Amino acid sequence: MSTSSKPIDGVDAPTLRLLRIEEVAQRLAVSRSMAWKLIAVGHLRSVRIGRAVRVRPQDLEDYVTSAARER
Repeated sequence: MSTSSKPIDGVDAPTLRLLRIEEVAQRLAVSRSMAWKLIAVGHLRSVRIGRAVRVRPQDLEDYVTSAARER
């Protein structure tokens, strides 16, 4: 039986890097407060690690895709 190690929910994936709010705002070309607002109202999913709030790149991609569909 093979015991190949597969990433669990992307956490172990070497290319996955959680994004800080500043990075999310920069990628969306909006202010930090707007990025926080998107998270607060539930449009953009986030992960809390202690006091830090991070966004998975896939969640940011999902938000952009859904926002484009709503237009």
